[in-house]
Amino acid sequence: MKLILTTLAALAIGGPAWAQAPAKPTKPAAAAKPAPAAKPAERTPTGDEELALAALEGLMSQSSDRALPIVKKVLAGSQTTLVKQRALFVLSQIDGAEAQQILLQAAHSSDAALRGEAIRAIGIGGDPKSLDALLDHYKAGDSAVKAEVLQAWMIAGRKEPVYEVALNAKSEEEANEAIRMLGVMGAADELRKLADRPNPASGLVEAFAISGDLASLKKYAEGTGNREVRIDAVRKIGIIDSAEARTALRDIYTRSTDPEMKEAALQGLLISGDEQGVLALYRSAKTAEEKRALMRYLSMMDGEAALEAIDEALGGRK
Repeated sequence: MKLILTTLAALAIGGPAWAQAPAKPTKPAAAAKPAPAAKPAERTPTGDEELALAALEGLMSQSSDRALPIVKKVLAGSQTTLVKQRALFVLSQIDGAEAQQILLQAAHSSDAALRGEAIRAIGIGGDPKSLDALLDHYKAGDSAVKAEVLQAWMIAGRKEPVYEVALNAKSEEEANEAIRMLGVMGAADELRKLADRPNPASGLVEAFAISGDLASLKKYAEGTGNREVRIDAVRKIGIIDSAEARTALRDIYTRSTDPEMKEAALQGLLISGDEQGVLALYRSAKTAEEKRALMRYLSMMDGEAALEAIDEALGGRK
Protein backbone atom coordinates (compact mmCIF):
# COMPACT_ATOMS: atom_id res chain seq x y z
CA MET A 1 0.00 0.00 0.00
CA LYS A 2 2.83 2.39 0.79
CA LEU A 3 4.19 1.80 -2.72
CA ILE A 4 0.80 2.62 -4.24
CA LEU A 5 0.48 5.81 -2.23
CA THR A 6 3.99 6.89 -3.14
CA THR A 7 3.33 6.20 -6.81
CA LEU A 8 0.11 8.20 -6.74
CA ALA A 9 1.78 11.11 -4.97
CA ALA A 10 4.51 11.14 -7.61
CA LEU A 11 1.96 11.09 -10.40
CA ALA A 12 0.00 13.90 -8.77
CA ILE A 13 2.92 16.32 -8.73
CA GLY A 14 4.52 15.33 -12.00
CA GLY A 15 6.58 12.27 -11.10
CA PRO A 16 9.66 10.84 -12.76
CA ALA A 17 10.04 10.63 -16.50
CA TRP A 18 9.11 6.93 -16.62
CA ALA A 19 5.81 7.67 -14.91
CA GLN A 20 4.97 10.46 -17.34
CA ALA A 21 5.88 8.81 -20.63
CA PRO A 22 2.84 7.66 -22.64
CA ALA A 23 2.43 3.90 -23.06
CA LYS A 24 2.05 4.32 -26.83
CA PRO A 25 3.20 7.05 -29.22
CA THR A 26 0.44 9.58 -29.81
CA LYS A 27 -0.18 11.84 -32.80
CA PRO A 28 0.12 15.60 -32.35
CA ALA A 29 -3.21 17.30 -31.76
CA ALA A 30 -2.97 19.09 -35.12
CA ALA A 31 -2.86 15.78 -36.95
CA ALA A 32 -6.05 14.50 -35.41
CA LYS A 33 -9.15 14.16 -37.58
CA PRO A 34 -11.77 16.87 -37.02
CA ALA A 35 -14.22 14.54 -35.27
CA PRO A 36 -15.85 14.90 -31.85
CA ALA A 37 -13.52 13.63 -29.14
CA ALA A 38 -14.64 10.68 -27.07
CA LYS A 39 -15.60 11.43 -23.51
CA PRO A 40 -12.72 10.61 -21.16
CA ALA A 41 -14.66 7.82 -19.47
CA GLU A 42 -15.47 6.19 -22.83
CA ARG A 43 -11.93 5.56 -24.08
CA THR A 44 -9.30 3.02 -23.09
CA PRO A 45 -6.93 4.38 -20.43
CA THR A 46 -3.27 4.73 -21.30
CA GLY A 47 -0.68 2.81 -19.32
CA ASP A 48 0.01 5.80 -17.07
CA GLU A 49 -3.69 6.31 -16.50
CA GLU A 50 -4.19 2.66 -15.59
CA LEU A 51 -1.49 2.97 -12.94
CA ALA A 52 -3.04 6.15 -11.55
CA LEU A 53 -6.51 4.59 -11.52
CA ALA A 54 -5.19 1.53 -9.68
CA ALA A 55 -3.52 3.80 -7.14
CA LEU A 56 -6.77 5.69 -6.62
CA GLU A 57 -8.55 2.41 -6.06
CA GLY A 58 -6.02 1.55 -3.40
CA LEU A 59 -6.58 4.94 -1.85
CA MET A 60 -10.20 4.00 -1.13
CA SER A 61 -9.07 1.81 1.78
CA GLN A 62 -7.11 4.61 3.44
CA SER A 63 -8.34 6.91 6.19
CA SER A 64 -9.73 10.30 5.20
CA ASP A 65 -6.83 12.27 6.64
CA ARG A 66 -4.34 10.25 4.56
CA ALA A 67 -6.40 10.09 1.38
CA LEU A 68 -7.55 13.71 1.14
CA PRO A 69 -4.10 15.37 0.64
CA ILE A 70 -3.27 13.00 -2.21
CA VAL A 71 -6.63 13.47 -3.92
CA LYS A 72 -6.14 17.24 -3.70
CA LYS A 73 -2.74 16.89 -5.37
CA VAL A 74 -4.27 14.82 -8.18
CA LEU A 75 -7.00 17.39 -8.80
CA ALA A 76 -4.56 20.30 -8.75
CA GLY A 77 -1.90 18.53 -10.81
CA SER A 78 -1.39 17.65 -14.45
CA GLN A 79 -3.24 14.34 -14.51
CA THR A 80 -5.71 13.72 -17.33
CA THR A 81 -9.40 14.40 -17.04
CA LEU A 82 -10.10 10.67 -16.84
CA VAL A 83 -7.89 10.30 -13.76
CA LYS A 84 -9.31 13.43 -12.17
CA GLN A 85 -12.82 12.15 -12.71
CA ARG A 86 -11.95 9.04 -10.72
CA ALA A 87 -10.35 11.22 -8.06
CA LEU A 88 -13.62 13.10 -7.70
CA PHE A 89 -15.42 9.84 -7.04
CA VAL A 90 -12.85 8.97 -4.37
CA LEU A 91 -13.39 12.42 -2.90
CA SER A 92 -17.13 11.75 -2.62
CA GLN A 93 -16.32 8.82 -0.32
CA ILE A 94 -14.20 10.94 2.04
CA ASP A 95 -15.93 12.30 5.12
CA GLY A 96 -15.53 15.92 6.10
CA ALA A 97 -16.45 19.45 5.12
CA GLU A 98 -13.25 20.07 3.14
CA ALA A 99 -13.89 17.17 0.79
CA GLN A 100 -17.43 18.39 0.15
CA GLN A 101 -16.22 21.93 -0.46
CA ILE A 102 -13.75 20.72 -3.06
CA LEU A 103 -16.51 18.77 -4.79
CA LEU A 104 -18.74 21.84 -4.89
CA GLN A 105 -15.89 23.89 -6.34
CA ALA A 106 -15.31 21.22 -9.00
CA ALA A 107 -19.01 21.39 -9.82
CA HIS A 108 -18.26 24.90 -11.18
CA SER A 109 -15.40 23.66 -13.38
CA SER A 110 -15.13 24.97 -16.92
CA ASP A 111 -14.24 21.40 -17.93
CA ALA A 112 -17.65 19.89 -18.68
CA ALA A 113 -16.48 16.34 -17.95
CA LEU A 114 -15.08 17.27 -14.54
CA ARG A 115 -18.09 19.40 -13.71
CA GLY A 116 -20.48 16.59 -14.58
CA GLU A 117 -18.48 14.04 -12.61
CA ALA A 118 -18.31 16.34 -9.57
CA ILE A 119 -22.08 16.81 -9.59
CA ARG A 120 -22.61 13.08 -10.01
CA ALA A 121 -20.14 12.37 -7.20
CA ILE A 122 -22.12 14.66 -4.90
CA GLY A 123 -25.18 12.55 -5.68
CA ILE A 124 -23.26 9.35 -4.94
CA GLY A 125 -21.79 10.75 -1.73
CA GLY A 126 -25.23 11.78 -0.48
CA ASP A 127 -24.10 14.63 1.77
CA PRO A 128 -27.31 16.58 2.57
CA LYS A 129 -25.69 20.04 2.61
CA SER A 130 -23.90 19.47 -0.69
CA LEU A 131 -27.08 18.15 -2.29
CA ASP A 132 -28.96 21.23 -1.09
CA ALA A 133 -26.20 23.46 -2.48
CA LEU A 134 -26.78 21.96 -5.93
CA LEU A 135 -29.99 23.97 -6.15
CA ASP A 136 -27.92 27.11 -6.80
CA HIS A 137 -26.02 25.22 -9.52
CA TYR A 138 -29.33 24.22 -11.07
CA LYS A 139 -30.75 27.74 -11.07
CA ALA A 140 -27.62 29.28 -12.58
CA GLY A 141 -26.76 26.47 -14.99
CA ASP A 142 -27.53 25.77 -18.61
CA SER A 143 -29.58 22.78 -19.77
CA ALA A 144 -26.61 20.42 -19.39
CA VAL A 145 -25.98 21.48 -15.79
CA LYS A 146 -29.68 21.24 -14.97
CA ALA A 147 -29.77 17.68 -16.30
CA GLU A 148 -26.67 16.75 -14.29
CA VAL A 149 -28.13 18.15 -11.08
CA LEU A 150 -31.42 16.33 -11.61
CA GLN A 151 -29.42 13.13 -12.12
CA ALA A 152 -27.50 13.72 -8.89
CA TRP A 153 -30.69 14.22 -6.93
CA MET A 154 -32.08 11.06 -8.49
CA ILE A 155 -28.98 9.07 -7.49
CA ALA A 156 -29.34 10.38 -3.93
CA GLY A 157 -33.08 9.70 -3.84
CA ARG A 158 -33.89 13.37 -3.18
CA LYS A 159 -37.46 13.71 -4.43
CA GLU A 160 -38.26 17.07 -2.80
CA PRO A 161 -35.87 19.30 -4.79
CA VAL A 162 -36.87 17.58 -8.04
CA TYR A 163 -40.52 18.22 -7.17
CA GLU A 164 -39.73 21.87 -6.43
CA VAL A 165 -38.04 22.20 -9.82
CA ALA A 166 -41.11 20.75 -11.55
CA LEU A 167 -43.38 23.02 -9.51
CA ASN A 168 -41.47 26.21 -10.29
CA ALA A 169 -40.31 25.42 -13.83
CA LYS A 170 -40.16 28.32 -16.25
CA SER A 171 -41.18 26.22 -19.25
CA GLU A 172 -43.08 23.07 -20.11
CA GLU A 173 -39.83 21.45 -21.26
CA GLU A 174 -38.12 22.15 -17.93
CA ALA A 175 -41.11 20.86 -16.00
CA ASN A 176 -41.25 17.66 -18.05
CA GLU A 177 -37.55 16.93 -17.47
CA ALA A 178 -38.10 17.07 -13.71
CA ILE A 179 -41.35 15.12 -14.00
CA ARG A 180 -39.62 12.38 -15.98
CA MET A 181 -37.01 12.13 -13.24
CA LEU A 182 -39.75 11.86 -10.61
CA GLY A 183 -41.20 9.01 -12.63
CA VAL A 184 -37.84 7.22 -12.64
CA MET A 185 -37.66 7.76 -8.86
CA GLY A 186 -41.14 6.29 -8.36
CA ALA A 187 -42.29 9.50 -6.70
CA ALA A 188 -46.01 8.75 -6.93
CA ASP A 189 -47.14 11.26 -4.28
CA GLU A 190 -45.19 14.13 -5.83
CA LEU A 191 -46.48 13.32 -9.31
CA ARG A 192 -50.07 13.18 -8.10
CA LYS A 193 -49.72 16.57 -6.44
CA LEU A 194 -48.47 17.99 -9.73
CA ALA A 195 -51.36 16.37 -11.59
CA ASP A 196 -53.88 18.02 -9.27
CA ARG A 197 -52.64 21.50 -10.16
CA PRO A 198 -54.30 23.61 -12.88
CA ASN A 199 -52.93 22.96 -16.38
CA PRO A 200 -50.74 19.97 -15.48
CA ALA A 201 -47.65 19.35 -17.61
CA SER A 202 -47.89 16.99 -20.55
CA GLY A 203 -45.08 14.78 -19.25
CA LEU A 204 -47.12 13.48 -16.33
CA VAL A 205 -48.72 10.65 -18.31
CA GLU A 206 -45.36 9.15 -19.22
CA ALA A 207 -44.06 9.66 -15.68
CA PHE A 208 -47.04 7.81 -14.23
CA ALA A 209 -46.35 4.95 -16.63
CA ILE A 210 -42.65 4.84 -15.75
CA SER A 211 -43.45 4.88 -12.03
CA GLY A 212 -46.04 2.12 -12.43
CA ASP A 213 -48.94 4.26 -11.16
CA LEU A 214 -51.89 2.47 -12.79
CA ALA A 215 -54.50 4.28 -10.69
CA SER A 216 -53.38 7.70 -11.93
CA LEU A 217 -53.27 6.58 -15.56
CA LYS A 218 -56.80 5.17 -15.27
CA LYS A 219 -57.90 8.46 -13.70
CA TYR A 220 -56.54 10.32 -16.72
CA ALA A 221 -58.02 7.82 -19.18
CA GLU A 222 -61.49 7.85 -17.62
CA GLY A 223 -61.58 11.59 -16.94
CA THR A 224 -62.99 14.47 -18.95
CA GLY A 225 -59.71 16.25 -19.68
CA ASN A 226 -57.86 16.78 -22.94
CA ARG A 227 -58.84 14.03 -25.36
CA GLU A 228 -55.32 13.44 -26.69
CA VAL A 229 -53.97 13.13 -23.16
CA ARG A 230 -56.70 10.60 -22.29
CA ILE A 231 -55.88 8.50 -25.35
CA ASP A 232 -52.18 8.66 -24.55
CA ALA A 233 -52.89 7.56 -20.96
CA VAL A 234 -54.72 4.47 -22.24
CA ARG A 235 -51.85 3.59 -24.56
CA LYS A 236 -49.23 4.03 -21.86
CA ILE A 237 -51.00 1.68 -19.45
CA GLY A 238 -49.31 -0.98 -21.57
CA ILE A 239 -45.93 0.08 -20.20
CA ILE A 240 -46.92 -1.15 -16.73
CA ASP A 241 -46.03 -4.83 -16.54
CA SER A 242 -48.81 -6.22 -14.36
CA ALA A 243 -51.91 -8.37 -14.67
CA GLU A 244 -53.99 -5.46 -13.35
CA ALA A 245 -52.76 -3.19 -16.16
CA ARG A 246 -53.56 -5.78 -18.82
CA THR A 247 -57.03 -6.31 -17.34
CA ALA A 248 -57.60 -2.54 -17.33
CA LEU A 249 -56.75 -2.33 -21.03
CA ARG A 250 -59.11 -5.17 -21.92
CA ASP A 251 -61.88 -3.50 -19.91
CA ILE A 252 -61.30 -0.14 -21.59
CA TYR A 253 -61.44 -1.79 -25.01
CA THR A 254 -64.64 -3.67 -24.17
CA ARG A 255 -66.49 -0.77 -22.55
CA SER A 256 -65.47 2.04 -24.91
CA THR A 257 -67.49 3.04 -27.95
CA ASP A 258 -64.81 5.49 -29.08
CA PRO A 259 -62.79 3.95 -31.97
CA GLU A 260 -59.63 5.87 -31.01
CA MET A 261 -59.87 4.77 -27.38
CA LYS A 262 -60.31 1.17 -28.49
CA GLU A 263 -57.32 1.51 -30.80
CA ALA A 264 -55.22 2.98 -27.96
CA ALA A 265 -56.22 0.06 -25.72
CA LEU A 266 -55.10 -2.38 -28.41
CA GLN A 267 -51.80 -0.52 -28.76
CA GLY A 268 -51.36 -0.81 -25.00
CA LEU A 269 -52.03 -4.54 -25.15
CA LEU A 270 -49.48 -4.81 -27.96
CA ILE A 271 -46.90 -2.94 -25.85
CA SER A 272 -47.60 -5.25 -22.89
CA GLY A 273 -47.42 -8.37 -25.06
CA ASP A 274 -50.83 -9.61 -23.87
CA GLU A 275 -51.56 -11.91 -26.78
CA GLN A 276 -53.95 -14.06 -24.76
CA GLY A 277 -55.96 -10.97 -23.89
CA VAL A 278 -56.16 -9.93 -27.54
CA LEU A 279 -57.09 -13.49 -28.50
CA ALA A 280 -59.96 -13.42 -26.01
CA LEU A 281 -61.14 -10.11 -27.49
CA TYR A 282 -60.87 -11.64 -30.98
CA ARG A 283 -63.04 -14.60 -30.01
CA SER A 284 -65.71 -12.34 -28.48
CA ALA A 285 -65.74 -9.83 -31.37
CA LYS A 286 -69.17 -9.27 -32.88
CA THR A 287 -68.30 -8.16 -36.41
CA ALA A 288 -65.99 -9.31 -39.16
CA GLU A 289 -64.39 -5.85 -39.27
CA GLU A 290 -63.51 -6.02 -35.58
CA LYS A 291 -62.11 -9.53 -35.97
CA ARG A 292 -59.90 -8.35 -38.84
CA ALA A 293 -58.52 -5.52 -36.71
CA LEU A 294 -57.80 -7.86 -33.81
CA MET A 295 -56.24 -10.40 -36.16
CA ARG A 296 -53.79 -7.71 -37.36
CA TYR A 297 -52.71 -7.05 -33.78
CA LEU A 298 -52.30 -10.74 -33.06
CA SER A 299 -50.17 -11.07 -36.18
CA MET A 300 -47.93 -8.24 -34.98
CA MET A 301 -47.46 -10.08 -31.69
CA ASP A 302 -46.20 -13.10 -33.65
CA GLY A 303 -46.99 -15.70 -31.01
CA GLU A 304 -49.00 -18.89 -30.58
CA ALA A 305 -52.20 -16.90 -30.09
CA ALA A 306 -51.94 -15.57 -33.63
CA LEU A 307 -51.65 -19.11 -34.99
CA GLU A 308 -54.72 -20.14 -33.01
CA ALA A 309 -56.72 -17.26 -34.44
CA ILE A 310 -55.51 -17.97 -37.97
CA ASP A 311 -56.42 -21.62 -37.60
CA GLU A 312 -59.90 -20.70 -36.38
CA ALA A 313 -60.39 -18.19 -39.20
CA LEU A 314 -59.41 -20.79 -41.79
CA GLY A 315 -61.86 -23.31 -40.41
CA GLY A 316 -59.58 -25.33 -38.20
CA ARG A 317 -62.08 -25.04 -35.36
CA LYS A 318 -64.89 -22.72 -34.33
